[in-house]
Amino acid sequence: MRVCAMCDINRKCEFLYLIMENIVKGVAEYKINDIIGSNPEVKDTSGINWNNFNFPPCLNLVHFSLSELRGSLKSFVLLIYFSYLITIAVMVINLLSTIVQVAKFSSGINIFYCFLNLIIFIPAGGFTFYKGYSGACHRPPENVSILWYRICQAVLCVLWLVFSIIRAGCFDGWTRISYLNNKGGSAAGFCIFLTVIEALGYTAALVLGVIGIVRISAVADEPIGQEFPMPDKV
Repeated sequence: MRVCAMCDINRKCEFLYLIMENIVKGVAEYKINDIIGSNPEVKDTSGINWNNFNFPPCLNLVHFSLSELRGSLKSFVLLIYFSYLITIAVMVINLLSTIVQVAKFSSGINIFYCFLNLIIFIPAGGFTFYKGYSGACHRPPENVSILWYRICQAVLCVLWLVFSIIRAGCFDGWTRISYLNNKGGSAAGFCIFLTVIEALGYTAALVLGVIGIVRISAVADEPIGQEFPMPDKV
């Protein structure tokens, strides 16, 4: 009798455990979808295979493909993607310029700051880009993702404006040129060249970011079927 009672208790515990496990999984899935801006109850009709995780290369965390897009939507995604690529390029150029400056006449702590920028701004730019891509390309549009894109892109635009001007730490804005001119030498000349490219990169990212914020509503509100024609009903 005791053995049967214990077996019955074990079965009840297993049953309760399965119920609690499903509840926890459901809550976790709902919260994750709420954070990233997707709603599993809304069926996507864009024709994009969002489950084909292929981006970023080697990491394969999300889906991204330009071949599935056309028209004005493709132009918009190219714009925000190019803005993201500029962010990566600027951070790499900044690291190169800082290494040269530290080797000649700057503080070594600036290399540490450069690596912090790489860790912070490249993922931030990637998150912002994907929110814009996902929000605009889903049908119906993901309004939460679009809001995330606008907020993050606005913050980045303010930072790009500041970084394109200042000479502080490892940031090489336009005001860095006069400082490098006073140093003289071939190393300073090379750093001036990199500074001009870096400042132009910040400016380009700023301009593309503002255009993206303005354009995303118009692209996301276009009638469904304009970019992804729905198949005829059988």
